[in-house]
Amino acid sequence: MSDDSPSFRDAEEAYDRNDFETALVICEGLMGDDESKAAPEVLHLAAESLLSLQEPQEAGHLAQLALEQAADEPALHHCIGLSCFEQGRFDAAATHFKRAAELEDQLGEPLFYLAIIEERRGNIERAASLYQDAVLRDPENLIAPTLWSQELIEQVFDEMVEEMPDPFGIWLAGLDVNIRDLPQDSELSNDEGSISPLVHCLFHGEGQEQAQGDSPEDWLALQPTSVSLFRFNLGKSAHDQYELHREVLEAILWETMDFLGLDETHLIALGMLDDDDDEPLHPVS
Repeated sequence: MSDDSPSFRDAEEAYDRNDFETALVICEGLMGDDESKAAPEVLHLAAESLLSLQEPQEAGHLAQLALEQAADEPALHHCIGLSCFEQGRFDAAATHFKRAAELEDQLGEPLFYLAIIEERRGNIERAASLYQDAVLRDPENLIAPTLWSQELIEQVFDEMVEEMPDPFGIWLAGLDVNIRDLPQDSELSNDEGSISPLVHCLFHGEGQEQAQGDSPEDWLALQPTSVSLFRFNLGKSAHDQYELHREVLEAILWETMDFLGLDETHLIALGMLDDDDDEPLHPVS
């Protein structure tokens, strides 16, 4: 390796600035041709980068290789737990989260994910206890979920519809929106792979890969059969009404773009984004 080749420190710095693609490329260079012989810290950082890039299966593979060299490293158990969780393999995820929490009594995040799994199993009291324990371990980074009511989420959705320019506002107003607690296991996969159990919103029905036609009316000719917003998941990232509004807005816009095959050019034409907007997915006020 030449002296000017990127180092592991370069990969860490790329990861810290959320440049996960660069971090992964550097780690792949450091791993060489035989992943099984790579240093565990390199495998771990590559796995974390893959998780951030929504590639949980490959992330789990690399983290498992690292674990073979560092079996008692709690961060690796947590990483594998996240990989399993994002693939909907909840029993395997729980095993690794429990081991991570046993190995490091200051780690709160594994307990937080164990709470999410218990919540999905319908064990609400057990989940609440685990959320509390997680926050006690790591109060600087973790907040217990907020339980938003169905009525308030409906109100926030209606307010968002009122803010949207037509014809997109009219299209949104015509959606059949259901407020549910959580997505079912059967909803956590599609033709493109796994869907995160923490998803905020799902559109149901046959979408399209690419927008059809030349006008906003053409692009909006297709509608989903129904839309689901998941209040338990929204409560994990929205802890006041402003944050709830933002999370509902971004979830709906992301799903709309995916379902209709829209890109930023279409959003600009629909009046939802300015040409020079540096923050996509925020409507023009």
